[in-house]
Amino acid sequence: MSYSEADGQVVLTMSREDYDRILQVFAIATYAGMPPDHPVNNSVVALLNRLNEGNPNYTPYQVKESK
Repeated sequence: MSYSEADGQVVLTMSREDYDRILQVFAIATYAGMPPDHPVNNSVVALLNRLNEGNPNYTPYQVKESK
């Protein structure tokens, strides 16, 4: 795994296995003990969608607007 920065962006290079693990960690953290419409869940789901922009194998989550 590697980390670099270029033009104000962080560039992470990792194996597919590490990437899948990161997605699992986000999913577990999001749904462990918080109501589905909790603002933290919405922000994590929005982050997951941004992480996967351009990924043809990803179905974006629906993000509910905060009340």
